[in-house]
Amino acid sequence: MSTYIKTLLSFMIITALFCSSAYAKSPVEIANEQGVYIGEQYAPHGTMVIAARNGQILYADRPNIKWPPASMSKLMTIYLVYQAMEQGKFSKNTKVKVNDKFYAISQLPMLSNNHMRLGASYTVDELLQTALTDSSNVATYILASLVDKDDTAFIDKMNQKAKTLRMTHTHYYNPVGAPNNLLLQYKAKGYPEDDDNISSAKDYAILTQHLISEFPDILKYTKKVEVTIKKGTQDEETFHTYNHSLEGAKLGYKGVDGLKTGSSDTAGFNTTITGHKNNMRIILTMMGVMDWYDPPAEFNRNIMANAIMDEIYGRYSYQKVLAKGKHQFGDQEVYVAKDLYDIVDKKQKGTFKYENGIVQYDYKRQFVDSNDKPATVTYEDYNRYAMKKFFKDHFGWIIGLTTLSILSGLALLIYSFMPKKKKTS
Repeated sequence: MSTYIKTLLSFMIITALFCSSAYAKSPVEIANEQGVYIGEQYAPHGTMVIAARNGQILYADRPNIKWPPASMSKLMTIYLVYQAMEQGKFSKNTKVKVNDKFYAISQLPMLSNNHMRLGASYTVDELLQTALTDSSNVATYILASLVDKDDTAFIDKMNQKAKTLRMTHTHYYNPVGAPNNLLLQYKAKGYPEDDDNISSAKDYAILTQHLISEFPDILKYTKKVEVTIKKGTQDEETFHTYNHSLEGAKLGYKGVDGLKTGSSDTAGFNTTITGHKNNMRIILTMMGVMDWYDPPAEFNRNIMANAIMDEIYGRYSYQKVLAKGKHQFGDQEVYVAKDLYDIVDKKQKGTFKYENGIVQYDYKRQFVDSNDKPATVTYEDYNRYAMKKFFKDHFGWIIGLTTLSILSGLALLIYSFMPKKKKTS
């Protein structure tokens, strides 16, 4: 067999193994099977769905294709903002004034921005809401400046964090996600290229998993369909979500409470969605639904996302798979210390794997990160457990009897050494 044929077969096997834990159907096919016609021209360039709890891959379609994340880039900026707040550098109540630079950025053509007045003050809380709901580039720049005043240094931090999280297809040129050439003189000195930020559906699933597990507070902002900031002032503005799958929005899906969209003429329409249903939070990332100048593309993105979520929640659920207590493992009786909960796949029958005092629910599946693993609980030999339980349950009696025995023995010993009175006749 030639080297070429061997390489081809290996690739086919690896691909088959990957698809076995995900899906072979494309997002367009899934939507069309549910009775919604979507043309192939709207097929996303990359899609992935994972379980937020453990990073298990629930669906994947070309997840490693490199693609501009557009305004989803703001999620990395906001991740670094939350980390800085956690370190005590500033708080949600910190106020920032709109200086000349930020005012000028707010006036740049072709950028998504809110209307910022020179000299106006915004709290971090207001800036987070504006960046997430309105996708304001200037609000995002102001937040980034609180982490590091130097734009180049901040973007360095973005790329370093991506490397730390093993986002292997990601590189940032700016904090906001706009094509770099649109930033004109405000491009960072260390990143002057007229380029797009680049990433992949898989990388944004990884980032989002970290973001919402470490800082679930972000969902307080992203779950709002409509929001008004600075109410009752001259700077009052009302924003509507671009996440059409958000519960209560135009294509609302039950349980969806975030997260962020991104679009541009080079990226098309992207989205990162998270929702909670079947006792299971999922993260869906979809990139590259084209074309930006084609109005149906924006909504077809969410129609396909909703169809995929229907498939996922119809197939997977998070539930108790093994109860705490006595179980038979081969010829051995074991005691499982706690109830075991895990993600159940209706299309695969799992088995329980007992090894070195650890039990897990085992079936063919993959995880988005090599550090992610199935849930486990501990077990031990039942006789050993029963003996320990007996001593624990009767500890008071055992100690009492032992103490009484010792004291009785001491009394007898003392008595034996006591001088005896002589009997008189």
